[in-house]
Amino acid sequence: MSVRLFISRLASAQTRASAARGLALLCGLGFLLTVVGIASRDALDRWFFVLLVWALFVYAPLRIALEAAGTLAPALRRRLAADAAGDARRLTTHEGAALAVDHLLEREVVMPRIATPVQREKARDGAVAVLLAVRTSEAGLPAAAAGAALSCLDRWVADIGLWAQHEAGQNIQLRWHEVRALAALAAMTKVLLAVNATSPGGGQAEFLDACLDYCDDLALDVEVRPWDGPALDLRVNAAHAGALREAWKTFADTGAPALEARKGFTDLLLASPPPGPTTAS
Repeated sequence: MSVRLFISRLASAQTRASAARGLALLCGLGFLLTVVGIASRDALDRWFFVLLVWALFVYAPLRIALEAAGTLAPALRRRLAADAAGDARRLTTHEGAALAVDHLLEREVVMPRIATPVQREKARDGAVAVLLAVRTSEAGLPAAAAGAALSCLDRWVADIGLWAQHEAGQNIQLRWHEVRALAALAAMTKVLLAVNATSPGGGQAEFLDACLDYCDDLALDVEVRPWDGPALDLRVNAAHAGALREAWKTFADTGAPALEARKGFTDLLLASPPPGPTTAS
């Protein structure tokens, strides 16, 4: 099982890139140790031969094996995630939570066309972090975290249409950057809603689906229509929703693993909204 889990992790582009960097580093270190270990005039004169041995007979075969495993990893990951879906203990470990999130992302979320694999990874990492943060608490907390994220999305999606028309009207890259961050948060929120199968959320799930569809309109249409999706009728603390949006954008903009940015967002998401003006969205 541990070997299958290790291979399944290579489904992530970030994991494959990290593994490739680690392999190159280890082979480079092995080359240096070989040269030092057989230090002699002949060995030093033949450093290029030693380099070829490490490159052709160690690094190249292992890199090919790594890439081959990467092609098998997505299907294996889906199979492991489906097998673990019925396990009540799946959210008590990091790997179990990651598999649960992968399964729910595959089953529940259709990412917009404008999203890249990076946004899917951010949605996955954010959901896993939230689930692990609440694993020792009552089961209702993932739904509470999803509610806080929904309050942020409710304001964000209502504001972004006018913003795209005016402030980002002539800057398509700026618009895509904002829309992708919004899509990633909507995907993460839908996973959190789906974790508690017994929690109501039909209207909320419908809102998130409409939000993800709206992302493509925002990104690809020249004339952006205002948001006219389903209303959530939430009482939104404006200051807290704005702080959540900025914390998520910081996490979305930070390269992996972004541990500090992710923790900042997770802590804010799980905190009670601070006192302040509360308005109906």
